[in-house]
Amino acid sequence: MVGGSTRLDALANVRRPEPPQFPRCLPEPPTHFRTFRNEEREIVDRTLCSLHESGFYWGPLPVDRAHALLAAAPVGTFLVRDSTQADYLFSLSVRAEKGPVSMRIMFKLEHFWFNNAHFDCIVRLLEYCVDSTRAKPFLFEGGDSVVFCKPLRKNPVPKLQQLCRRKIVCHFGMEGMRKLPLVPALRKYVEEFPFKM
Repeated sequence: MVGGSTRLDALANVRRPEPPQFPRCLPEPPTHFRTFRNEEREIVDRTLCSLHESGFYWGPLPVDRAHALLAAAPVGTFLVRDSTQADYLFSLSVRAEKGPVSMRIMFKLEHFWFNNAHFDCIVRLLEYCVDSTRAKPFLFEGGDSVVFCKPLRKNPVPKLQQLCRRKIVCHFGMEGMRKLPLVPALRKYVEEFPFKM
């Protein structure tokens, strides 16, 4: 065919779809993180996945920006961010009575440590902080008392599936959830973030 295009030419100009890009659960490790042993690496990787799923992990957020975000929030609102101090992985910023404060979370002996409590997952540690400070606030240097009530999420409106998952975990707990007749995909989704927050 002269002067026109053939069907073969039209097919040759069709854009082929790009292969799907799957999101990585873990960001590239920041350069100030030390090298971890196998067990430690698994714990840090699992914790980073949980933190990303939580919505209240803000990554490399500077302390002044964290305090600005928390300044207008109710007392007890908190967030997790990367520590700017080289020998710590994460910092916790919370709105105290006198204003926002920040504290470091230590990682040693395959656990995250904060205020004499330690867990192998930061989200579990924060659930402990929320439960503990309901009865009695934590006291820190200078006599500041700190309570933990609710996280400050990057996206204040969670997805419907996240709300449903949280409700299932809060109402049934993980043991009770395992007895529910859930389809495997839903069960897997709930087990990926088995926390009440």
